[in-house]
Amino acid sequence: MNHATSFDDVSYFRNQFRGDLIVTPGVLYYFPHTNVAAAKLERKARPTEQLGIVSHLFGLPGIAFQLTIDTLFDVSRFVWRTVRITTNQPKLREVGLWREDESGLELQQRLDAHIADIRRQSSSIVRYEYSLPKPIRFNQTDIRNLRLSMGTLRFDTEFDRHEFRIGFRRARLLRDVLWQSGFRSDNESNQSLNRSGVGGHAIRKT
Repeated sequence: MNHATSFDDVSYFRNQFRGDLIVTPGVLYYFPHTNVAAAKLERKARPTEQLGIVSHLFGLPGIAFQLTIDTLFDVSRFVWRTVRITTNQPKLREVGLWREDESGLELQQRLDAHIADIRRQSSSIVRYEYSLPKPIRFNQTDIRNLRLSMGTLRFDTEFDRHEFRIGFRRARLLRDVLWQSGFRSDNESNQSLNRSGVGGHAIRKT
């Protein structure tokens, strides 16, 4: 396979961050775009922020009502993220890095140049809880113990272990894309390709 596939809004590092996982021939990329903890701290759009007065006016019933609304709001956000699972709609499109109908190798060249440019720039001083990791590039030869199970992609590199929560609905597609991009051995049975990613099968590198 000589084209790229983006798995959008993927959780990384125990759901500390969300970003786009890009699969290209022989190379994986991860472009984080959201610090989940910071987003929670800075969220100002909660519909119950204006309900504080209700708590003061109505006491415990008002507080209970406010907590209920807050909980429903959080649940609705979770359901929306679960239902709204997309591919090939990454944030990279907004800055012109993702283009339709181009080869994976062309995309690799652009992403590699972008990552090199980011690494040359001096990092701004930001408190840790508000910081966002720089984009990450994983070459196939640097990846070990690649596995896809329970909707989560896991693998090791020389110094770190990485986990990307893809979700059950996209697990089979990711398994197929990884195979086609060279992240699976030819002697692995085709039967595992038809699994949904729940069984914890290894994805052996070539």
